[in-house]
Amino acid sequence: MMPAPPSPVATMPNPPLPHDPQPQAPSKPGNDECCHSGCTFCVLEMYQEHLAAYEEALRAWQQRQQAAAARATQSIRTPRKRA
Repeated sequence: MMPAPPSPVATMPNPPLPHDPQPQAPSKPGNDECCHSGCTFCVLEMYQEHLAAYEEALRAWQQRQQAAAARATQSIRTPRKRA
């Protein structure tokens, strides 16, 4: 006899909160976008700064999502057995 497949609810991750969308990664500049002349606002340096800000925002977003999921889990009560 084959075991029953896992419940889809148990295997699906919690959806993101609708009012807190996931941060989007910055677009990586193309190979031909940098002129390699040491510009003050080099596209590669700006990309690195935006990438670092994105990674920080993503970590904060993930923590908020985990906290919301934990609160949702705590609010679910299991029924008590009657004697």
